[in-house]
Amino acid sequence: MSWHDLRVQASHRPARVALADGNDPRVVEAAARALADKIAEPLLIGTKTHVESLWKSFNQTSVPCLIDPEELSATERTQLTQELLTIRKFKSLSPIDAEQLLKDPLILGCLLLRTGRVQGFVGGATRTTADTLKAVFSIVGLGPETTTLFGFFLIEKHNDNGKNTLILLADCAVTPDPSAKQLANIAIGAAKAFEYFTGDSARVALLSFSTHGSAEHEMVEKVREAVRLAKEKAPDLVLDGEWQADAALDLETAQRKGVGASPMAGQANVLIAPDLNCGNIAYKLIQRVGGCRSVGPVLWGTALPANDLSRGCSTDDVLDMLALTTIQAQKTRTLEKSAHAH
Repeated sequence: MSWHDLRVQASHRPARVALADGNDPRVVEAAARALADKIAEPLLIGTKTHVESLWKSFNQTSVPCLIDPEELSATERTQLTQELLTIRKFKSLSPIDAEQLLKDPLILGCLLLRTGRVQGFVGGATRTTADTLKAVFSIVGLGPETTTLFGFFLIEKHNDNGKNTLILLADCAVTPDPSAKQLANIAIGAAKAFEYFTGDSARVALLSFSTHGSAEHEMVEKVREAVRLAKEKAPDLVLDGEWQADAALDLETAQRKGVGASPMAGQANVLIAPDLNCGNIAYKLIQRVGGCRSVGPVLWGTALPANDLSRGCSTDDVLDMLALTTIQAQKTRTLEKSAHAH
């Protein structure tokens, strides 16, 4: 599975996806490419004159779908304000104050998703993850079966045979210092996410600075406890820890460290960082020093497809996030149709 494969998969049924950062050139260019390649049907949220000018620099036609928060119709403002006031966090606001919040593209985009005007949402190219998460938490909410929300990156791993593959790294966005129980939930959820997007079987390594007892520390002990809890909760999952990243990704290194006989040795495709420091630093080093494509963070566990972007993202990153969000929307619609049929 590669980024090309995911884009092709998305193009089978493009979804309407709101992009909160419509004033950003990277986002507008990605939207134009997504539309041309039928990866998604982007709805850009931004200043009308600015977005139109950017769009024409990438695509000579007029912008097919654009919302300017300052130019909402009276009917749209009323409907969206009323919806916002039904949400617990905003119930105490006056209608005037609630209407003012519609000027925030993150809030407007999440409301468009909540009310079914779009099937997916992407924000964060020009805003912090904290801002994006706050809007998503309060307006989109969590799925009914979500135990621990987390954010992951899909990373394109360069292989010696020239055939690149994808691996998943989590949590890179949400929980700064997860408990052993939360870490176990993240591991199980990350395995599901990997299989959801790639169709391949997950092999999950919970990472540490120790491999199977090579070091002793309370941080290592937390990872061991998370492994125990995860195996107890998901006994059929191929999962192990604690592992150092090199042993999990390279067979020869695993053999030197005495764990070469493990089915995980050099074969992990889902990597679980022990905390947010490690996850966030790791994916950025992979991008900037390792030269690998890393796209995310995909927010796993939201009630509807709503995802974040790193402010350091490229146009290709935005395009691939649109593909991932479209795939989520495709599967969400399939599940909804199945539920209605029964």
